[in-house]
Amino acid sequence: MKSLKEKAYVELKEMIISGKLKSNERIDEELLSKSLNVSRTPVREAINKLEQEGWINIVPRKGMFVNNISIKEINDVFQVRSNLEPIILEMAFERLEKNILEDLRIEFLTFLDKKELSSDDNTRLDYLDNQFHLFILKNCNNNFIIKMMENVYEHNMRIRNLSIQPKKRRITATNEHIRIIDAILEGNFQKAVKELKLHNSKAKEGFFNSFIE
Repeated sequence: MKSLKEKAYVELKEMIISGKLKSNERIDEELLSKSLNVSRTPVREAINKLEQEGWINIVPRKGMFVNNISIKEINDVFQVRSNLEPIILEMAFERLEKNILEDLRIEFLTFLDKKELSSDDNTRLDYLDNQFHLFILKNCNNNFIIKMMENVYEHNMRIRNLSIQPKKRRITATNEHIRIIDAILEGNFQKAVKELKLHNSKAKEGFFNSFIE
């Protein structure tokens, strides 16, 4: 059973990731404690933890604010992903279960022939994207890397949720995931790394364009 601090932490972070709490929005501790149905103490503890993880900015004598997504944050996220994901893939490569990869591939393929993507389609693609990268991460068998990258992926999720991704980019990203999976299924590590690096480069470019525009 989650503690009140953990409950407040999880729910508040989800509000930030989903965009329910907007960038630069001021956080009212009292209102938040009422909406989460917990006292102010666990809310304050959750806020302090979220500040340490880069979600919230506490400004003395002014208040607490949701951190804005900056070009630097996007660059920082992809600097970590671009450098560590190839290493993580190498660590996990021999442990990746082919049946799970094949199931993910089949699901990704279902979106390629669609003329339009509905809101539910986009939500499902986001879910598959997360599941694919987390599947590789969990199989690296290093708890320190897993914990660090889970935080990076959550920041990546927020960036994606708040960006405007056209259908063309979503379909391109889907094809990129399929090519990575195909290379892994072939047992071709070098090809998988090449496709993974290309995917990260294109994803970073897409997010940059979305926030600059």
